[in-house]
Amino acid sequence: MKRLPLLFLLTAALCFLSGMHHAAAAAQPLQQSSSDNTVGLGFGYLTGNTLYHISSYDAAGSGIESELEFPLNAVLFGLEGGYISKDDQGRDAFKINLQWLTNISSGSGKLKDSDWISSDLDSLPPPDGVGAPHPGLDIYSESDISLRANIIDIRGSYNNWMSDTLSVGPLGGFLYQNFQFDASNVHQTGYGPYAPGYTVTVPGKVLTYEVTYAIPYLGIHSELQPNSKFQAVADIGYSPWATAEDKDDHLLRQKVSKASTTGNAYVVTLTAQWDWEDKDFFQVRGQYLDVYTKGTQTQKFYDGSGLVFTGIDDKITSKQISAFILYSHRF
Repeated sequence: MKRLPLLFLLTAALCFLSGMHHAAAAAQPLQQSSSDNTVGLGFGYLTGNTLYHISSYDAAGSGIESELEFPLNAVLFGLEGGYISKDDQGRDAFKINLQWLTNISSGSGKLKDSDWISSDLDSLPPPDGVGAPHPGLDIYSESDISLRANIIDIRGSYNNWMSDTLSVGPLGGFLYQNFQFDASNVHQTGYGPYAPGYTVTVPGKVLTYEVTYAIPYLGIHSELQPNSKFQAVADIGYSPWATAEDKDDHLLRQKVSKASTTGNAYVVTLTAQWDWEDKDFFQVRGQYLDVYTKGTQTQKFYDGSGLVFTGIDDKITSKQISAFILYSHRF
């Protein structure tokens, strides 16, 4: 895994140098290079999740774990703008594209909250425990959610044309995602000895959560253009510099949890484009994103107790699939 970022960096650098070599070889072009500006709008759908998993154990193995999985299921609206430079043969050379997406539905699915408590803590007498060991999942709940999403992706690429129809070149970009959730109407279930005291339903808002991902990435950009009306594009990016920050406000427990984590991310984008007019084109795009980060969480209670817990191991991850339909115009 540690060699993968270096592989991407070397590949991108070699493609860039190769592209510069071909550009230099064409120092006396047959015609003046031109460029296009593009603007477009579209609709799509996002599915997947964003999740955090915390754990805290002492040297003897006594402790707790908790996992909150937030669904990412929403209809998206997006705007795009771009710049495309042309080589001396009129083919796309350097591209830069800016995309902004937001949800136009409130989201669907359930927040899933799971808790595991070590058997020695289970066995403590109430109120610290339940007086009996219980291996496995101890408490589980589901809540309704509403979602607000903002996504910005800026990426640049260079086409190194290896033939009349195929190019491979470097890719670089920055992906920003911000998701905000409100959770309401919790239905909680306790298992084994936790069933009597922890099985409950609470109406109304119970939790707010916000997570932000910042992902600079490098990779490979490839285009296949069998004719003047169609092209297929594949972008494969990797980031060893992914970061995540989140804030969870448990309203019922009067507790705020904050974390900052770092890790890696993969992003794969496939696009099919059809030109039906000289100035208009239509795209269908699919994207897969996988983010994995680790760090620590701090919990603070605002119930008057002043309790603070720090250094809690935390993993913030996300797996997403999106599909998008875009109409764009050149000018």
